[in-house]
Amino acid sequence: MSAKRKRGTPSPSAAPDAVSLDRASPIPLYVQVRNRLLAMVGGWTDPERRFYSDEELTAMFGVSRATVREALAELVEAGVLRRTRGRGTAVSLRKVEEKLTPGMNIRRQWEAEGRPITASVLAFERVGASPTIADALDVPPGADVLFVKRVRATAIAPVAIDWRYLPAALGDGLKRADAATSLLHTLWHKVDLDHSELTIEAALSGPEEMELLHLPANSPVLVRHLVYFDRAGRRVMAGQSIHRADLMRYSIRIDLSRADAGMARGTTLLRRR
Repeated sequence: MSAKRKRGTPSPSAAPDAVSLDRASPIPLYVQVRNRLLAMVGGWTDPERRFYSDEELTAMFGVSRATVREALAELVEAGVLRRTRGRGTAVSLRKVEEKLTPGMNIRRQWEAEGRPITASVLAFERVGASPTIADALDVPPGADVLFVKRVRATAIAPVAIDWRYLPAALGDGLKRADAATSLLHTLWHKVDLDHSELTIEAALSGPEEMELLHLPANSPVLVRHLVYFDRAGRRVMAGQSIHRADLMRYSIRIDLSRADAGMARGTTLLRRR
């Protein structure tokens, strides 16, 4: 008769399936392993269950133990994993919760979690508005708009791709450096902002997310569509952000206090659990 496992003792991880790496890629194998491990950690549902052992990961990825340990070392240093002698490796990743408050200081929220982010601007140029962007900004198709594309990243992984479009008049005077900080905070100084409309949906990663967010194919992502309005009702910025679903979540807060005409008004935030 087999011995029963003691109550509270973490069960061993199941034998992992083999994972193929792109050995022709210029991205080092340990970085590919690290990125795959990060995605696995994001979907780890039982914090009491220990993570895969070095031997299991070596077999899973078909690489040397040194490569696995190099990948694990970076995740341990970043606080994503913790390793204890005699107990193996455990998951300690916490998702950053982006609270879509009126100030929208997303950068400060990440810093408060000990994971400061930086932004790399991939595009900063005037373009003609596509029919979709023209509709979002309420301008004629082909109208001149400022297009900004950037990738936000922590020390261990990219976390989001941002696309932003501004009417030409509001783009005047903006510099590429402004896009690397916060376009919203720049707008606060140019117009009298009133409110935003946000739509959030779940999706799966495609080629662009695989390349820029270092995600395996068909990984879960969160897509946030946005439009910002000034007090005159004009649309002053539109676009979308695609986030890694394994590293962040949104919050929902609804003000239910009574307001004019018995209507409740408040800031709506979305929470992904």
